[in-house]
Amino acid sequence: MTLSDSPYTDEARARQAVVDVVLELYDARLITSTGGNVSVRLADGDILITPTRMHKGGLTPEVLVRVAPSGEPRPGQGRPSSETPLHLAVYRARPDVHAVVHTHAPHAIMLGLLEGRVPPIIADALPFEHLPVVYYVLPGDQAGIARIVRALDRGAAVLLKHHGLLTVGSDLRRAVNVTFALEEVLHILTLCRIWGCTDPPTLPPDDAETLRRLDIV
Repeated sequence: MTLSDSPYTDEARARQAVVDVVLELYDARLITSTGGNVSVRLADGDILITPTRMHKGGLTPEVLVRVAPSGEPRPGQGRPSSETPLHLAVYRARPDVHAVVHTHAPHAIMLGLLEGRVPPIIADALPFEHLPVVYYVLPGDQAGIARIVRALDRGAAVLLKHHGLLTVGSDLRRAVNVTFALEEVLHILTLCRIWGCTDPPTLPPDDAETLRRLDIV
């Protein structure tokens, strides 16, 4: 997949798509009033990204910031998210990625703090068995950003310890689906522990392997 394969060929529609996703994540309490950021890559290589320090629950299409691949906002734009360098680094490393979603999902933050693992308790947990965890870096820290990109590799998610979750996809829906899937699995694990089950039973290995091979999760 290359830049020309971007589903975001119409800027107005792309802006609305980002806003719709941000509001969805905000309503689900996976991003906070000013925490978290979302971007898409347009067909010409520019990105649209959420602005810095603006209430996510009231986001509108016109306030999204169009940023050149160099990192400079296009003329007449506002201030982009402080995490813009991370988004751009992911796009440079992954031609197949056209959407990046960074959330402050509570259960994902908890997993990152504990540096825990995601056991295969249900089919939806299988893609997260080897979820990488990277220590949080300050916005713009190029060495730290490089570590995150390396950890992400060809995957769809990486945990940022003390900070949240980064997911990617060929479009926004795919990236957001990964976010919701992981948070739901972690919610189930949390409920297991609340009910006293610290080591919940997992899928039989043969069944788990069949599901992986079928690639249906």
